[in-house]
Amino acid sequence: MVKATLALLLAVTAAGLGNLSLAKGMQAIGPLESWTLAYLFDYFIQAFSNPWVIAGIFLEVAYFLLWLVVLAVSDVSWAVPMNAVEYIFVALLAVFWLGERVSSARWIGIVFISLGVFLMMQSWSERKTDELDSPR
Repeated sequence: MVKATLALLLAVTAAGLGNLSLAKGMQAIGPLESWTLAYLFDYFIQAFSNPWVIAGIFLEVAYFLLWLVVLAVSDVSWAVPMNAVEYIFVALLAVFWLGERVSSARWIGIVFISLGVFLMMQSWSERKTDELDSPR
């Protein structure tokens, strides 16, 4: 469980920081204003040359590689819901790093997500304890 939890925390950290970096870079570039081919080409050249976007892409690739490790050492029925830890992490960093305002409804949702993650951790812990106690 330690390997799975450590890999998951590293993966979630990479994903959260990746999403925040992508957001910071794209906010600097601004919204898409036209769907013409020439505009799209220039827009995405600008995006892919932004240091925050580049960092975000690298972090998202790191997340994907770490996620493969998580799936190799844990049950997918545990890993996917535990990935929700990213929502908590991203909301907190969005407030403090990006200066976003998070509504009370979102915070209430994050509390429910946190409770769900706690329950998932308990079920994983109980399952591993049962496996250790059962004879082979």
